[in-house]
Amino acid sequence: MSIDPDTIPHYFTAEGEAFLPSGLARNPWFANAVAGGPIAALIGHIVESAGFDPDFEICRLTIDILGIVPRAPLVPRIVPVRQGRQAQLHRIELLAAERPVAQAHVLLARHLDTPAFPAPQPHPAPDDVAEDNFLVGASMAGAIRTRPIMGRVREPGRGVSWMRMDGEVVAGVPASPFAKACLFADFGNGVGSATFAHEWSYANLDISIQFFRMPRGDWFLLDAFTEGAGNGHALAQTVFADAEGVYAKGTQTIFVAAGQKLEKT
Repeated sequence: MSIDPDTIPHYFTAEGEAFLPSGLARNPWFANAVAGGPIAALIGHIVESAGFDPDFEICRLTIDILGIVPRAPLVPRIVPVRQGRQAQLHRIELLAAERPVAQAHVLLARHLDTPAFPAPQPHPAPDDVAEDNFLVGASMAGAIRTRPIMGRVREPGRGVSWMRMDGEVVAGVPASPFAKACLFADFGNGVGSATFAHEWSYANLDISIQFFRMPRGDWFLLDAFTEGAGNGHALAQTVFADAEGVYAKGTQTIFVAAGQKLEKT
């Protein structure tokens, strides 16, 4: 499916120092809120625009959702936490009406040439998998495409799928592989959910991504599953790969509650 360059779907528009959510950023659990995926993608965009030291590489990104993020102008604030010779840590806050509604911590390590010991990636390449509608919603007006290998969103069990996003995080700015990877890091709890959504909801409270390297290309694989002890919270765990291999592993803390009908986006 091709995307009209004059009407490219996007999650936010930039207005001064603020980012205004579009309708495509709507949260499927709360109609007046912004979804976690667009928040993560926006934070990825902010990280790339921050001008951090190019001699350092991103090795971890953690995102905490501090309640319902309103569909209102969001203003970023970057706070240096650690400025070491080998590691740097920055906090990124998203403010709505001067109140923090989400925050992220990005950890960077100085680049060094070291031995590689890559994680295995046993799944077929994206070109070898047929395209199909895996997501059942959250398709970004057709800009997100999927090539499923195992499972289905909103059905319990491990899920594996290639995904591609041809939209924009911020209108007028081509989305980078890193920003797209941040978006898809929020999808693990849906791809590998452990319950039916109409029985038990599984909204995530945070996102954590451990990067081996920066992602490359257009297609991103998610191999996800969820585990929990039956006490109101659970852990979604995801392996992320591109066509060249595994680039990251991630987790999401899941809040499990009585089910509800999700809205399509």
